[in-house]
Amino acid sequence: MAEVNRPIELTEDDFQAFRDMIYRSIGVNLTEAKRALTISRLSRRLKELQLQTIGEYLRYVEKNPGELEIMFNLITTNVTKFFRESHHFDFLNQEYLPHLEAMASSDQDKQIRAWSAGCSTGEEPYTMAIVLNEFFSKKKGWKIKILASDINTETLKKAAEGVYSRKEVEGISYPLLKKYFKLGTGSNEGLFKVKDELKRLVTFRRVNLTAEEDFPIKQGLNFIFCRNVFIYFDKETQTRVLRKFNAHLVPGGVLMLGHSESINSTHGNPGNWRLLKHTIYEKIP
Repeated sequence: MAEVNRPIELTEDDFQAFRDMIYRSIGVNLTEAKRALTISRLSRRLKELQLQTIGEYLRYVEKNPGELEIMFNLITTNVTKFFRESHHFDFLNQEYLPHLEAMASSDQDKQIRAWSAGCSTGEEPYTMAIVLNEFFSKKKGWKIKILASDINTETLKKAAEGVYSRKEVEGISYPLLKKYFKLGTGSNEGLFKVKDELKRLVTFRRVNLTAEEDFPIKQGLNFIFCRNVFIYFDKETQTRVLRKFNAHLVPGGVLMLGHSESINSTHGNPGNWRLLKHTIYEKIP
């Protein structure tokens, strides 16, 4: 039985084996700098299982495949907020959505399909839904569909519930907060729940971006948000995912990356992209 206050052991071989398992499963590249994070994230779980080392835990995972999901949930980081990196939403409002509206010549063109790839606890796709609904709700015939995905099932559960604390909704203006959220009362005082009219626009689904199988997307997408996800992938994995993103975007579709991410010469520009603005890329037909 593990001692309550005894730190878990992480040998070089065990850390490498753990890194290999994570990389093979979800494409996340755990560098040496993530050693302390690995120990911190897994310590409580090892104590729950009465294990003393990462090596013992890896053998446990091999015998209990259901533990993989728990392990992914523990190791994946989730930092997000409403209207984060606001220049992306400004671009949608001021340039891209007016362009789509101007180009629409039939009801078939009046369908907006978007993807929040790495949606975490839902702030990003709900922000997308707010922006799209604000722009198109009074324009006849437009339909909005947003796919929101993540590898972490715990964060997906919170996202689907759509309940946030006062601090978590700080980035939302009061008029939009009042319009799209219900204020909790009684035992739910201080909480804000996404209204059904917004929830209807978003479908949450677990998707592994690095899996070999095709993404669960049947029709072309107008734009994809995949922000602060590539920082966890090596160049080879980034290239593979970028090609798949490109294949799912309509001609002229747009990809938004995180503030420290880019498509550059080291990727060989997989799929053919054109930089429109910082971290905003257009698919070139």
